[in-house]
Amino acid sequence: MRKRATWGFLTALILAVFLAGCATVGTPTAPAKTAQQIAKETSLHFMGVYKAQFADAASMGALAQQGKLSLGQLQVYRIKRELLIKLKPLIEAFDAIVAGGGIPSAGREQEINNVINQLVATAGGA
Repeated sequence: MRKRATWGFLTALILAVFLAGCATVGTPTAPAKTAQQIAKETSLHFMGVYKAQFADAASMGALAQQGKLSLGQLQVYRIKRELLIKLKPLIEAFDAIVAGGGIPSAGREQEINNVINQLVATAGGA
């Protein structure tokens, strides 16, 4: 009888250790992204936003040429155009730094985000 109790205790102990080990293993995590990878993704994001906003402004421009925009819509179109003109060289400079293997400053990134926020806020963005 004593052997049976010892065997049961050992089995329970081994099972507890096994379960504790399984609980600590977890799923493997993806390796952390490098600053360069993050900068590349940010650059792609900026360009994607620019292209979407440009397409929206272009369609508004076509409607403006046809005289199909109200005065308010025409004002939104003009603001979008001005912001896009301001944004393009900022994004190109950011992208050039990233393409050269550099990491753009947080200030440069914030400047771009500020203009993008103004664009998106203009009549709801695209």
